[in-house]
Amino acid sequence: MKYFMSDIHGEFNGLEQLLKYAEIDLTKDQLVFGGDYINRGKESGKVLRKIKQLVDTYPNNVIALIGNHEEMMRDYYQHGDKLWLRHGGIDTLKDFSRAFADESEMHKYIEWACGLPLLYEDDEFVYTHAGLNPHEPLYQQNRGILWMSESDFYSIPKSILQRLTDNKPIVHGHTPVERIYFDGVRLNCDMGSNTYSIKDERGLGLVNVSEMIYIVYKTALKKMETRNVNRM
Repeated sequence: MKYFMSDIHGEFNGLEQLLKYAEIDLTKDQLVFGGDYINRGKESGKVLRKIKQLVDTYPNNVIALIGNHEEMMRDYYQHGDKLWLRHGGIDTLKDFSRAFADESEMHKYIEWACGLPLLYEDDEFVYTHAGLNPHEPLYQQNRGILWMSESDFYSIPKSILQRLTDNKPIVHGHTPVERIYFDGVRLNCDMGSNTYSIKDERGLGLVNVSEMIYIVYKTALKKMETRNVNRM
């Protein structure tokens, strides 16, 4: 089976609960993380630690991609850009100081998160954080794709994206949704963890892209729901 999870945003409990509930066997199943592990939620450090542990333990089956929030953190440390601090970075740094033993360990995880790839491709799908630029080759994408809006991405004709990916659907996150839809080319899996404007609708989704079903952990209600991906 192939699974995808994106936009965790410091929701460590939801991450743990979903992995346990789904009973994923990472010795044979594939799990791709789509970025935005940090900010908004209260346990960004624990989320980074868990995901890095999974990647290190199952390097052939667990893949972690970068999101725009890790990109903001990258720009802060590499160029002094303070945008990250205005989008949750201050609280995330406080959390890091609690989650990691010392500055050395903290920077090890920051460096790891900031160096993650923009996309991943397997034999069936292409995975990325927000979208793809159809005017650039798949493996020469500009880092601006991490910020691509849903309206921009979904305005691109399907046929153009299919040529870019060799007809492989694109699995992504970045823009919160209440329900997951598949339009035949794009599958947005961001369920709004710690970000969606309606608190009761905030969730973290684990999507089985092989069977087109997903489990959502509703953070306010502390409960699981299993749903079918809607096809458009």
